[in-house]
Amino acid sequence: MLIPRDRDPRVPMADPVFRVRGRQGWQPLVPWLIGTIVACWLYFGRTVLIPIILAVLLSFLLAPIVSGFRRARLPRFPSVLLAVLLALGGIAVTGAVIVSQAATLTKDAPAYAERIADKAASIRASVQDRLGFLIRESREGGSGHRDAALARRQGERKLSSQTTNAIPVEVHEPPATAIEQIRTIILPALAPVETALIVIIVTIFILLQKEDLRDRLIRLMGTADLHRTTIALDDGAKRLSRYFLSQFVVNCGFGAVIWGGLFLLGVPSPGLWGILAGLLRFVPYVGPVVAAVGPLALAAAIDPGWGLVIYVALLFLIVEPLVGYAIEPMLYGHQTGLSPVSVVVAALFWTWIWGPVGLVLSMPLTLMLVVLGRHIPAFSIFDIMLGDRPALTPAETFYQRALVGHPDAAIEQAEELLESQKLADYFDEVVLPGLRLAAVDVDRGAVERSSMHAVCETTVEMLAALADHRDVAPVASAIVPPGDGVEEPADLVGRAFVCIPGPGPLDAAVAAMAAQLLRRAGGDVREQSRDRLRDSGGTAFDPGDADTICILGLFDARAAGRMKPVVRSIEQQFPAVRVVIGVQRALVRKDETKEGGLPPVPSLAAVIDAARAVSPPD
Repeated sequence: MLIPRDRDPRVPMADPVFRVRGRQGWQPLVPWLIGTIVACWLYFGRTVLIPIILAVLLSFLLAPIVSGFRRARLPRFPSVLLAVLLALGGIAVTGAVIVSQAATLTKDAPAYAERIADKAASIRASVQDRLGFLIRESREGGSGHRDAALARRQGERKLSSQTTNAIPVEVHEPPATAIEQIRTIILPALAPVETALIVIIVTIFILLQKEDLRDRLIRLMGTADLHRTTIALDDGAKRLSRYFLSQFVVNCGFGAVIWGGLFLLGVPSPGLWGILAGLLRFVPYVGPVVAAVGPLALAAAIDPGWGLVIYVALLFLIVEPLVGYAIEPMLYGHQTGLSPVSVVVAALFWTWIWGPVGLVLSMPLTLMLVVLGRHIPAFSIFDIMLGDRPALTPAETFYQRALVGHPDAAIEQAEELLESQKLADYFDEVVLPGLRLAAVDVDRGAVERSSMHAVCETTVEMLAALADHRDVAPVASAIVPPGDGVEEPADLVGRAFVCIPGPGPLDAAVAAMAAQLLRRAGGDVREQSRDRLRDSGGTAFDPGDADTICILGLFDARAAGRMKPVVRSIEQQFPAVRVVIGVQRALVRKDETKEGGLPPVPSLAAVIDAARAVSPPD
């Protein structure tokens, strides 16, 4: 072995396999490293990122207004400028209301806080006295000790009321200079003004360069299929813009109603609480609850009793469900595109990153990420983790629940899907594809063959639970009384069938589904064991009075071809009996059909159609 001159022979050579394994060991850490970098970037760059995000959201809100001005034959720049001026006017009016009412509330805040503290102390004292009385009553017992205990408590209260007057200590600070006063007034106002200027400038440029930004996003998504990419991007932008505008209008209406209700009830600073209610309603689930805390606290402060608190609570309890369950569905439906868990997690994350601004922006930001994930493959993780679309297809969900042996979960999924589709469609579109996935896993060795018996048993147990199911009436049909459904056409009355499962581990489930559909159509069905098929000559088989024999399972063309001797023997012994083989395990190619010579029926619906095609016996 030759050793390079510049290398120390005492040092062992690096193993190339070790180097490869070392690189592979770092790969699982890459997503976490990227996530950490992004989180740090969002946190430390919030001073710049928050105005940019606000500008993007504002551009989505103003895009329909700019489009309306453009349809009125206004040039682009005047349209953008006019829309931005309208937005600035609304923001200025809102800010003026917030500042004026917040100033009034701040001036009276000490008195309100003292009243709330007194009421809380009275409640605490009442509860403590009641609990203490019950405890002492249980310990002392009897009416003789009760009077003594009452006198002792009154004496304790008198002693506690005799407090020593402390000598007040006053600290006088020197008067502030003119420069310090200017600094105290101007510096806190510079940050909001700076943020507002950045938002306005970025919004104007986004609206002016809308087409250029769209072209760049199309390039980012890929130009291999320019037509579909353009349609997807335009559709996503229109949906986001329409949703944000509708949500903005609804939340403004919600805030206005809360404003008016609190004004009529006499709660201080109703405009401030109405605006906060409209802003916090951008955060689903928790936003309205947080918005109600302030008015409830003020109601408790200004009212000696609890009547005003109850009225304020009723105001929120009536208005929020009315808006959420009546008005919003009429405008843009119930779905926001986000799962409930993702909404809560996103609110926590953005609040941790950006504070109260992040709480208000959590819903729009997360929705934008989900839309990007649905159209850009690089961001698909956001659609999978945060979107409301199921992570698995119905067939995959059924297979997963059957594989772990959870028939109750499979039945729950079936009942949910059967609210919008027929039982036969559910079998063909969900259960059969799920069983096909199981068969593929067995072929590639991912699942043991013994596990398929659990899948088959779970499927059969689910079918037993659905034996009395009646399909839901279609929308276009006549009104059906509650609890009634649509009956299957009983056009197989007087017909007799024999259903035999194939030799596969999942074929018994397929045979049970076909038998259930045949019974629902009025047929007389006998289910026989697969042992009847072991005699390739078919001499041990007796169909009785059946006119159709259904050999059912997951067959490919070759497996169905191996059933050809059995079928030929049955047809020779019983010429009047029709034999149907189903269902296809996958799509059958023409060459497989020629080789096997006996293509199976493609679906359970085709099995029923083939049974109907058989002429009934005379």
